[in-house]
Amino acid sequence: MKSFFAKGLAALSLMVAGAVSAAEIEVSPANPQPSGLKSGLKVSYYTGERSVRTVSNAKQRLSKAKPGTPLSGFNYPDKGRGAEVLTSGLAELVVADISGYIKFPAAGTYDLEFFSNDGSEIWIDGKQVAKLNGISPCASAGRPKIKVPSAGWYDFKAVYFQKEGTACLESEWKAPGGKRQLIPNSAFGYK
Repeated sequence: MKSFFAKGLAALSLMVAGAVSAAEIEVSPANPQPSGLKSGLKVSYYTGERSVRTVSNAKQRLSKAKPGTPLSGFNYPDKGRGAEVLTSGLAELVVADISGYIKFPAAGTYDLEFFSNDGSEIWIDGKQVAKLNGISPCASAGRPKIKVPSAGWYDFKAVYFQKEGTACLESEWKAPGGKRQLIPNSAFGYK
């Protein structure tokens, strides 16, 4: 019965993620374009609380988050139970507030996909592009099509939480005319 419930929850999560990404999302570049960015993304952590079970719960803890070691990018695959969650130094009970910029190398429509275990919500140019709200195995948090008017840096923000067990937070894109690949670390920067 537990397995049936977990599969149903995972299917519902995928439907919610799909609903978020059904339409093409138009974004605008950061204005002014940032300069002198450091590679990666800024992150702050709130840790140690078992009651975080949704992105909404995670957002409520962000005011208590403390700066952490910056992320190298947005690709942290599942490395099994007991592995460090992002750069937190912990294996469980982590809430992360992630911010910076994503650089699109050319104008056009990009097919993105974000994966998360447990939940995450992701914004580009202040527009929600992906969300996986609850506890789940590593699953798609959304497959948005992002319409980019020009090459350059765009505001990027994510809220992520991991309750227990294993963890992942990953991203892929298919640039116009390109092949699907991991979004490279060089595409992320922060001040």
